[in-house]
Amino acid sequence: MNTRTILSLFDYTGNWSRPYKEAGFNVIQVDKKFGQDILTFEYRKHLQVFGVLAAIPCTDYALSGARWFAEKDADGRTEESNKLVRKTLEIIKHFNLVFWVIENPMSRIHICNPELGKPVFKFNPYEFAGYDPIPINSQYNKRTWLWGKFNNPEYKCLSPLLDYNPGWKKYGGKSERTKELRSITPLGFAYAFFEANRFSI
Repeated sequence: MNTRTILSLFDYTGNWSRPYKEAGFNVIQVDKKFGQDILTFEYRKHLQVFGVLAAIPCTDYALSGARWFAEKDADGRTEESNKLVRKTLEIIKHFNLVFWVIENPMSRIHICNPELGKPVFKFNPYEFAGYDPIPINSQYNKRTWLWGKFNNPEYKCLSPLLDYNPGWKKYGGKSERTKELRSITPLGFAYAFFEANRFSI
């Protein structure tokens, strides 16, 4: 049993942390759907943490929703999301981490939270589809940005079959289930990131 701990924040589906779990890492998934609010998460009780994965909700940041930004800024929704970013960074700064990473689709998250700095890696899922056990599930375009301290994953590119996230086509509406399905981390990228960041940097 690998005793190294991974904190996987906002990870209800478990896709991003799945490779670590399969390799025997001690993976702790923190998500409201598990009854674990990151804002009250008692992270200090964990003495040693190897890495942090954080797929912060993009509802108030994704550039695809730019026409609603002014309304969200005015009514406080953006600030509620900013609280999640600040708490995530608080957790990251508490530990002497081997790696940490924050994910969002093309986003203004770093504009609203300048302490993040500029994104350090940008990709589309199809660029890592060769890692996916079912490659077709990752063969699509969805421009995604990463912030943090980590090794860049190596590409195993397969041709994109779709010019959009299939979630947008299959799952309409604004329900929580819809948001969950649209935001699932593609397994190709998850395995690629794991291969690059399973050992020390």
